[in-house]
Amino acid sequence: TEKASKDVTSAMAGEVLFANLVPEEKTDRQGNTTRIAQQGGLLWILSGEVYNLPPGAEPVVKNGDTVETGSVLAETKLITANGGVVRLTPGKREIEIITASVVLDRALVRMESGGGREQYIIHTSTGQQFLLKATPGTKVLNNQVVAELIDDQYRTQTGGIIKYAGVEVAKRGKAKQGYEVTQGGTLLWIPEECHEVNKDISLLLVEDGQYVEAGMEVVKDIFCQSAGIVEVVQKNDILREIVIKPGSLHLVDSPTEAMAKSEQLVYPGNEALPGVTVEELRYCEAVETPEGSALLLRPVIEFAVPDDPAVPSQASINRREDFQEEASRTTAIELRAIQRLPYKDGERVKSVEGVELLRTQLVLEMNQDTEVEHTGSSQLSADIELVSVEDGDDEGAVASESSEFEDKRLQLVILESLVIRRDTATDPLGGTTNTKLLVEDGDEIAPKAVVARTEIQCKEAGEIRGIQEGAEAIRRVLILRDSDQIKLACPNSQPHVKVGDLLVATDTVAEDIPAGESGQVVQVDEDSVTLRLARPYRVSAGAILQINNGDLVQRGDNLVLLVFERAKTGDIIQGLPRIEELLEARKPKEACVLCKRPGESQVVYEEDETVDVKVIEADGSVTDYPVSPGQNAIVSDRQQVLTGQPLTDGPANPHEILEIFFNLTVEQQGGVYEAALVGLQQAQAFLVNEVQSVYQSQGIDISDKHIEVIVRQMTSKVRVDDGGDTTMLPGELVELRQIETVNDAMAITGGAPAKYTPVLLGITKASLNTDSFISAASFQETTRVLTEAAIEGKSDWLRGLKENVIIGRLIPAGTGYNGYEDTNLADFEPDSANNGNFDYPYEENTEINELDQGDPLEVVLDDRTARNYSLEEEASFGGSASSFETDLNDEVSSSDFESYLTGDSEE
Repeated sequence: TEKASKDVTSAMAGEVLFANLVPEEKTDRQGNTTRIAQQGGLLWILSGEVYNLPPGAEPVVKNGDTVETGSVLAETKLITANGGVVRLTPGKREIEIITASVVLDRALVRMESGGGREQYIIHTSTGQQFLLKATPGTKVLNNQVVAELIDDQYRTQTGGIIKYAGVEVAKRGKAKQGYEVTQGGTLLWIPEECHEVNKDISLLLVEDGQYVEAGMEVVKDIFCQSAGIVEVVQKNDILREIVIKPGSLHLVDSPTEAMAKSEQLVYPGNEALPGVTVEELRYCEAVETPEGSALLLRPVIEFAVPDDPAVPSQASINRREDFQEEASRTTAIELRAIQRLPYKDGERVKSVEGVELLRTQLVLEMNQDTEVEHTGSSQLSADIELVSVEDGDDEGAVASESSEFEDKRLQLVILESLVIRRDTATDPLGGTTNTKLLVEDGDEIAPKAVVARTEIQCKEAGEIRGIQEGAEAIRRVLILRDSDQIKLACPNSQPHVKVGDLLVATDTVAEDIPAGESGQVVQVDEDSVTLRLARPYRVSAGAILQINNGDLVQRGDNLVLLVFERAKTGDIIQGLPRIEELLEARKPKEACVLCKRPGESQVVYEEDETVDVKVIEADGSVTDYPVSPGQNAIVSDRQQVLTGQPLTDGPANPHEILEIFFNLTVEQQGGVYEAALVGLQQAQAFLVNEVQSVYQSQGIDISDKHIEVIVRQMTSKVRVDDGGDTTMLPGELVELRQIETVNDAMAITGGAPAKYTPVLLGITKASLNTDSFISAASFQETTRVLTEAAIEGKSDWLRGLKENVIIGRLIPAGTGYNGYEDTNLADFEPDSANNGNFDYPYEENTEINELDQGDPLEVVLDDRTARNYSLEEEASFGGSASSFETDLNDEVSSSDFESYLTGDSEE
């Protein structure tokens, strides 16, 4: 058997009712809870029309209300979180509410072409120009850059060193945006020209500390743009950088004198060195030149940074204070001008071209309080829009599309977007919806105001049922229609049912009046019974319940998951693996439990659904048979059971059958040989019958003898447990008749016989365990078998059919084969004992030696050579050879074995 499950779905919409069904909740290790039917019973679906309510819908009816077609069952409200000015776009199922907005009322936005692309430029009334960084139609987050001032005031000619004088900065926003200026001051810029080279040092045309003029070639193909002292930066003979530092050079007597003044600022009118007075601000640096130590006085450029940059005029339209219920604050949205420095104090800027030292940007700033109120998240965003100049004062106007770009104004608005539900009359499960808009374009509305209302209307008249009191979210409503009830007339008899009874179609409501339909009795009169149509579903114990008592279900909803066991189908697809399992003598996965000795069974079913099977034998002893979980007992209590009879379901293990009958026969009769024969015969009968049952189930009729040929090979061997005084080793696989013949010889000579156990081999193992290496090599693992035979120097006596067919001999079988008729080992003289069954003395075989010297083809006994030998020659030469082909059933003289065991015959 195998475990299977099946979903049971509802064939009608309605209300769930449990009858005699006891649910039990089970929680697994992961914490998942499943409801399981503790005992079987009926699950009823009481008919009715079920409506699915959309999320957020609140019912406007209650249980017991009577509704007509088109009555409102529930409604959903579309509520604004923040309030503001309503903006409606024709044709869109969307309401936009402007919570707050800001417009640059005195600045114009123009589209201009520059750098090969078109860009928006903001022209302010003060003459400033800002480049719009965020394109119209996109959303901008809090503290995001909207525009950047176009200004060359803070642009340098080359790279250099920056130093702050009074300027204070703070690290705000992303790292790549730089440092925000919190207090103005002065930026000091010490220019220097820096070339990043990364070439071989041999290309250098100047030396460290040398003074160069502007335009001079310093490295091959690299020219300097300004005059100054050269500094060479190299590493591992690779020229990394060339720095040209402009300024006036003054030689000094000692390096310490230069080092004392190095990295200091000298203000105008002060002496940098004795006799050297500066007229402008200078930066001192000690350098080593080819002429000796010197002090370089480098020029310093000053840039003034204001405390607060100028911001274009802007007008904000924010949420009105009178709409505030809980507080008097307003939504703040404005553009704030900030100054950012891309470089930190003392940073060395490596560049040949000029760099921008300070950027002035307009960033959007929104009140954090608004963000929390707005949608409850901190990711509040504003939309960038361009409005026409003439409509700039009108907060709701949107730029009209025109072919030529006209002057616009920049407006940023915080929008709350509400999507209106699309009315659908075709939803089969949700009823008819009707949406009403409660606001007009341009209306100012308060927070939490209702913008639109969607009504869910019923399609048919009836009575409201199924609204559960106290439910967190009511998702479904049931309407009991007239069509869900039938009235049964009982004109001549009194009804014998009462209200609430559940009836199936075959039950009677009164004498000789069948119900005709399954249902629940809802009303009983003197001459009639009213049934509410219902449908029962039988639920078995252990089934998984997917609904609760009182739930409302739609047609097609899953009700329960039935868990059951079913017999595996025995078709030929599954039959062929079964045949392979039998002929390869594999142990089945879920084997049945077999009875080891006959007796009377005792079957006890425990509380935890396990089965305990015992067998009371004739002598009164009790044997306990363990039954694994999932197995079912197939014997009843106090039933007589026989040896080898299955006690549980599942396929039998042929190895176990062989072992049980062998052990039992050894106990009862004592003879190992007879016990082995009995055990092997039982295993043979089982295998033949099982293989036949698979084929016969498909109508295929095969004669038993074909299967018996295979089974005989499988059951011909025994395993040696103890070799005794014989030459056999423990674990060796030997033919049963062969070991029994050796044991008979041991009994005559008084030696200890070999002990053995019968084994069942699969056909693959049986084929590879044959004495003939030619036969084994023709089946599987050819290379391994032939290599092993060559190493061990094996001989193949060509006894079987296969090996004779392979090398082209006549097979030792059939009507023409009379080798056994006139040959009997008992007629042999005693002195011919050396030519016995198990040895062949090569030194005495002159005929074979003669054959070896002749034609090598004549060694092979095929039909050509067979015809050339007379019967007399066959008796003299072939007689001893045929003794090797003697079937093991034939008698063997004791003298043969005596000579074999005493070692007279040569190996």
